[in-house]
Amino acid sequence: MTSVKFKYRLITKLVCITIVLVGLVWMLIWVWNPSSEDTDLAVDAEILFDSVGVIPVEQGLPVEERFKQVAETESLKLLIDSTTAHFQVINKSTGKVWRSYPDPQYWDKETVPTVWKNNLSSPVMVEYVNVENYKSLSITTSLIEDKGYLENFKTTENGFTVTFVLPKVQFKIPIEVSLKDDYVETRIVDSGIIEGKLSLLNVKLYPLFGAQPSVGQDGYIMLPDGLGALIRFDSERIMQQLTYNESVYGNDLSFYNENTDRQRISMPVFGLKSGDQAFLAVVAEGEPFANIYAAPSGAVGASNWVTTEWQYRKRFFQSVSKSTGEGFYTYSGGKFVTDKRATRYYPLAPEESDYVGMAAAYRRYLIDVQGVKPLEATKEDVPLYIDIVGGDIEKGLFLDSYLKGTTTDEATTLVNDIYKLGMKRLSVNFIGWQQDGYSTHGGYFPVDRRIGGTSGMKDFISFAHSLDIPVYLTANYTLNNNGDDHFWWRRDGLRNLAGTVLEDVKDSDQEASSFVSPKFYEKVVTSDLDSYKKLGADGIYFEDGIGQQVNTDFNSRYVSSRVDIVDVQRSIFKQTIDTLGSVTANNVNFYALDQVDHVHRLTGDYSYDVFISEEIPFAQIVLHGLRTYTLEYSNLRNEFDNEFLRNIEYGAYPTYVFTGDAAADFKNAYSLWYYSLNYKVWIDQLTHEYTRVNEALAAVQDQFITGHHTLAPNVKETVYGDQYRIIVNYNLTDYSKDGLVVPAKDFVVIKGGTAK
Repeated sequence: MTSVKFKYRLITKLVCITIVLVGLVWMLIWVWNPSSEDTDLAVDAEILFDSVGVIPVEQGLPVEERFKQVAETESLKLLIDSTTAHFQVINKSTGKVWRSYPDPQYWDKETVPTVWKNNLSSPVMVEYVNVENYKSLSITTSLIEDKGYLENFKTTENGFTVTFVLPKVQFKIPIEVSLKDDYVETRIVDSGIIEGKLSLLNVKLYPLFGAQPSVGQDGYIMLPDGLGALIRFDSERIMQQLTYNESVYGNDLSFYNENTDRQRISMPVFGLKSGDQAFLAVVAEGEPFANIYAAPSGAVGASNWVTTEWQYRKRFFQSVSKSTGEGFYTYSGGKFVTDKRATRYYPLAPEESDYVGMAAAYRRYLIDVQGVKPLEATKEDVPLYIDIVGGDIEKGLFLDSYLKGTTTDEATTLVNDIYKLGMKRLSVNFIGWQQDGYSTHGGYFPVDRRIGGTSGMKDFISFAHSLDIPVYLTANYTLNNNGDDHFWWRRDGLRNLAGTVLEDVKDSDQEASSFVSPKFYEKVVTSDLDSYKKLGADGIYFEDGIGQQVNTDFNSRYVSSRVDIVDVQRSIFKQTIDTLGSVTANNVNFYALDQVDHVHRLTGDYSYDVFISEEIPFAQIVLHGLRTYTLEYSNLRNEFDNEFLRNIEYGAYPTYVFTGDAAADFKNAYSLWYYSLNYKVWIDQLTHEYTRVNEALAAVQDQFITGHHTLAPNVKETVYGDQYRIIVNYNLTDYSKDGLVVPAKDFVVIKGGTAK
């Protein structure tokens, strides 16, 4: 009998090993074989890239006298050089010029090696690899360095089209440049890209547009790092070799990512200022496949430059043993394909040539192109955002224990107590209302009976509505850790290119949550919407997932690119709005800005890279007057006074996270390990803060921020319109100038020339 069992187990193991090996071979074939799009374009490379008799683009910068005007708008002119495909944009009223190549007056001082001179002066720079050899290293080259040439150069009504041919590495890259209204747009036409034996990793198109060296002028690169950051021009920077390179909308967890711990890019923009000349760039199409790449002076050449780096393939880890972690890094054979890869460059007038002017240009783009409607004028007090914790769980000796935070009856008392104190413009997010509380994902309905169940939640929402207070229920559908909603991780989990289901592990003591395939969670949200409606919820507060996470899904049942996932999330937002009336999300990517009514817990931080000169409230300048927003919970601040003042400086509204006064101790909870949530402990501080914020911001809720300045060390000024100023003093001593006094650790409001 033992012998039979042994033979059965041996046969079973051999069958399993065979299945794994066959699967691995299939995966490697998929990885190393070109996609269908590439196969369609496979041609005889010797014929296609025959450069005999073709004159390559000459080394160096284009000759200025060769440029001819091909397009004009009311404010701009576009000039091109047909021998290099470089262009110039000229402001008609000021005569200022933005070039697609380095400034000629400083070029003779460039000291980088010839290969990098060729790269920096080229209209296109590429990085490539041999995907058939997983040990192959990536190499950077360019049109000039590769002795490339132009093909099919044609002028159009608004600009020109051309194909860049790199014969040695065998790439053809068709592009378009067009002048429209107040911007010039560069576009790559993916459908026409041809590859030979090598594979594109990324393309930088006109990377040196508007670039300038550090020669003593006031200048900086503006990065969308977190809330926004500046790299000021400085020829004496420390660690000059450092560059910035981050994915728009955050890292794709399905591929390899360096652990930089940088803030996510939620805005697909960048900019550069040199003296009284600046531009803002908006990655207008294909942004999920874009990186923002910035090289301060000294990093890659003498110029400060920033550009879109278009991604075509990414590195990933191919595991061969889950138990040992063995495997190797390689690249996919198939490239990311989309017909929409476009960057718009907005040249700015001298009076707008700073980061506030850049933010204003992006705001106009959001209104005119994305359809974001500005807020309506109001005479009401500022809004107050309260998150109420229902429950969470903590690790027990044998089983997890439920921690009750706030029942629906207690939530009614909590809201009523705040309302009676005069803070009537409340908005409530109820978090941790689902079965087993905040840390449990999957099967949100019915409402956990330990906090009042479905009937209790209905009664609470009905009470809130009697006071004209909206209630949003919080959810994160991108994770599942309980198998509810008919979710099976093997079938419905989000997989990376190696076929591994991705997991989110926040606590070593807690069972990992599986990331859910976006097309699966779309079905779950759709099926849940009617349950939200029956409760009377005003909308869903999508937290930490939908609106933030954009990870390619290689699950064969639900295959989705990053572009597909953005579309899925926008579809979810639309369905939620159509069914419930409203959507809010925290620190959301700006592709959703036309759909969300409020941006909760917007980041107020940046990544602290050594080359970053200072943080700026770029996101807040863009948003104020378009959408309401908050920063971090007031009762979780590390430096209470400074962070309160930052709220005032940034135009953000107050938000607190509370429980009832009979809540369990949450310090050991899996997710909400907050020490001080009892609302009664904070009620006096809340009242004081709300009064001060109302004093500062009530009159300008619908106003755009038109200025932001540093008046002195740790003294900031925010301007709304042309009559309203708020000056914040972070110092321990008073700030005095021209009769104006701002007390230490305080602010003053100046309206019409007098301090309020």
